[in-house]
Amino acid sequence: MELSGNNRWEFFDSGFLTGQQNMDIDLRLVDQCRETGTAYLRFYRWKPYAISLGYNQNKASYDLYIDHNKCREDNIDIVTRPTGGRAVLHSEELTYSIVMKSKLPVHELYREISSAIIKGLGSLNKKMQGLSFTKETPDLAKLMKTGMYNLCFNSAIKNEINFGGRKLVGSAQRKFGEIVLQHGSILIGNHHKNIVNYLNINSSDQSKMLKELDAKTICLRDIAGDELTYEETANAVFEGFKDTFKIEFKHISRVPGFVSERMESNFSFN
Repeated sequence: MELSGNNRWEFFDSGFLTGQQNMDIDLRLVDQCRETGTAYLRFYRWKPYAISLGYNQNKASYDLYIDHNKCREDNIDIVTRPTGGRAVLHSEELTYSIVMKSKLPVHELYREISSAIIKGLGSLNKKMQGLSFTKETPDLAKLMKTGMYNLCFNSAIKNEINFGGRKLVGSAQRKFGEIVLQHGSILIGNHHKNIVNYLNINSSDQSKMLKELDAKTICLRDIAGDELTYEETANAVFEGFKDTFKIEFKHISRVPGFVSERMESNFSFN
């Protein structure tokens, strides 16, 4: 498979960081991959919780769509991703990023990465065997007319991961020449739905959007029926990548190029 075509892979979990730190590290890894040929798999978390916007959501959308005062009151970070896609509230999730060389079309690479995630999550609980790929990308022009276009988790693109037609993993991708950055959110809990509280919309539209998110998204705890932890999820997804692509990871505990900050992994892998 394409992922295994990269000669050297490194893995690290950088733990809790701000939204801007997380995006800066993903971009730094793109530079590292270009300079050294090393591919990266990174897991990370967000402190404080953060709303990220896709780079193609313009400045007007950023200023008008998000309630900045409410975000400040509740200590919610706001950051722009270097990838596309739409608004996400990052909270109860495992966020992954992959930086690698690849010539695959976007949807084929989505499928390969999703295959590894599905394999890993399948080991958590037998109910996870119901995970599947989204078959088609929705009609975005029609979606824009509904007012729901600006939210990531109200729809899924082709080869993202769903359960019973409800989206579990939201991902975004961008190519920098021959280097690909893909990152995404694997929902562990349901706090992501609170994004409706931070939009400049009236209470009626908030209720409508929340119903949409209830109908179109699902989290791991909903599927498993128990309190899955971040650590359990991360270990499972890590093993999914190892097993699917036969990657021999070098485990590092310091972010390349960020030598002034000690970012130890939250847990160790055997």
